[in-house]
Amino acid sequence: MAKKVITKKARVSVIKKRWYAVQAPKVFNNVVFGETLAAEPESLKGRGIKTNLGTVIRSVKKQSMEVRFKITEVQGNTCSTELVSMEILPPHVKRIVKRAKKRVDDSFVVTTKDDVKVRLKPMILVKDNVQHSLLTSLRFAAREYFVKVAQETSFNEFVNKILMGDIYKDLKVELKTIYPVSAVEMRAFVCE
Repeated sequence: MAKKVITKKARVSVIKKRWYAVQAPKVFNNVVFGETLAAEPESLKGRGIKTNLGTVIRSVKKQSMEVRFKITEVQGNTCSTELVSMEILPPHVKRIVKRAKKRVDDSFVVTTKDDVKVRLKPMILVKDNVQHSLLTSLRFAAREYFVKVAQETSFNEFVNKILMGDIYKDLKVELKTIYPVSAVEMRAFVCE
């Protein structure tokens, strides 16, 4: 007859996890836009969260932008965050560019009035086939404009101008002196 083998089962400790509300930064009026699960509040610090901008500012028009936040502190059941980056989703970029003939991309770092460094990646669209020298002058004029606006405004005001689209309208008028532009978009915005 076979001997019965007795095995000891390891005791599994169950860690109770809780839901924490995630709150957007002051730029987005401290709105609660989601929840995250964690066992300890200390494990939340530094955690990255990404969502579309439409859920944060409650606007369907802005759902083609992806926003990344980083949790900075936890108070009770609420997590405070800071803005890390904003980026237009690739399908939206493809849809916009399809209508334009030429696309001008750039990437540079600007410093705001309150010494926050931000990497901007604007995209300028021109309908006609134009010479490369015109595209280069459009790129440099746009860069000068963004640097000037960033130096005159604080970080929160600068983000607000980008979200509302005021900065694009003014830039479009300024670039019209060089060559008529069909659209100006901020492809990416990254805090450094």
